[in-house]
Amino acid sequence: MNLMSKGNPSHYVIIGNSAAGITAAKEIRRYDPEGRITMISDEPNFGYSRVLLPLYVGGKIRKRDMVLTPRSFYSSLKIRLLRGETAESIDPKNQRVHTQSGVNIPYDRLLVATGSSPVKLNIPGGDLQGIYPLRKLGDAEAIRADLSSSRGNVLVVGGGLVGVKSLEALISRKRKAHLVISSDRILSQMLDKTASDLFLEAFQRNGVTVHVHTDVESFSGTKRLEGAVLSDGTSLSCDLAITGKGVHPNVGPLKGTGVTLNQGIIVDSHMATHLPSVYAAGDVAEVFDLLQGRSRGNAIWPLAVEGGRVAGANMAGVSAALAGGLRMNSIEVLGTRVISAGEWEGKEQLTALKNEGSIYRKLVFGGGRLRGFILAGDIRCAGVLTALVKNRTEVGSSLLEEGLDRGFSYWPRLQALAGEILVRENGRRSF
Repeated sequence: MNLMSKGNPSHYVIIGNSAAGITAAKEIRRYDPEGRITMISDEPNFGYSRVLLPLYVGGKIRKRDMVLTPRSFYSSLKIRLLRGETAESIDPKNQRVHTQSGVNIPYDRLLVATGSSPVKLNIPGGDLQGIYPLRKLGDAEAIRADLSSSRGNVLVVGGGLVGVKSLEALISRKRKAHLVISSDRILSQMLDKTASDLFLEAFQRNGVTVHVHTDVESFSGTKRLEGAVLSDGTSLSCDLAITGKGVHPNVGPLKGTGVTLNQGIIVDSHMATHLPSVYAAGDVAEVFDLLQGRSRGNAIWPLAVEGGRVAGANMAGVSAALAGGLRMNSIEVLGTRVISAGEWEGKEQLTALKNEGSIYRKLVFGGGRLRGFILAGDIRCAGVLTALVKNRTEVGSSLLEEGLDRGFSYWPRLQALAGEILVRENGRRSF
């Protein structure tokens, strides 16, 4: 099936219907009102926010509350959305996308925004019913259904963002939960031990049993999950498990094309790959890291949005560039916000734990520059600190220590040092 013939306006094809793909489509239409846009989504739904899935599982929001782009969005921007269709391979020589159902889609410019998939536990019993990742709306719906029909213990595997937010959802559903983490702390990719313990203790106060330095060795049951055996020999009874042991970029459609791959797809500052007319953005792309000085994956929503914006503009012929990425994350856990950025472990650091442990601040610096931070409980100064890290602004440790003591709030000397950081937010640039 051929969807484009010669003489037609430019045909833009976007594989993916989440943050990067949706933003790119809007940017393309901004600069090219006549070009054809085809979006390929392997899910049957319209665009929705994945970060809200745990709230849906916990019964805090409805399905419609997660919708980012309803049917009217696609019709108003003249986007052809192929729902429930999987891009199987890409032919860069003939500029074609081949789908699993046999559709052949030609393109003038292509954006790969395929995101990432959860790492599957390759252990005995891993295919039993009742074991789920929490990555897509279908996963959340299945978990909700199981929570409504079962009353046993729930096992959460992994202490990352998925695991932590899943636990919070289970607490709101009044379910007894066990958390199994292989490291010594939850959120180990964004928090140090002190900050992590603040939230770990909060989970324990809410009835969660935590198993640290432990892995699940096997699941047991006939057709459905009935229990699990841990690496320390503990046997647990459970009829539902939510797994969050990381993700891997969905690079499958580009394999064999000659594109430069690491774990994800290497792109330049224009979000272009080494293949002609092929771009990549979102979780599947690896951009230049401002602190590490090399390309690396950074699966966060704001970077996916900005990468999609840059890719969309360039696809439409308008030059745009991404200065680089910065490892950062923000989450609210049991009513307390926490954010970290850059590096949060280092030889030179300043810390403050206040208000009986409800507020925690940590700064990591080196070479006269702030290299990263952790804020828990009070994150009002996060924008200024992020600007200092991104701009590699020279700042003395004495000034940072004074700011740390004062909580940074309305600290004009730090704000002046931060200068202007270009963060696009609702079409504006601000701190």
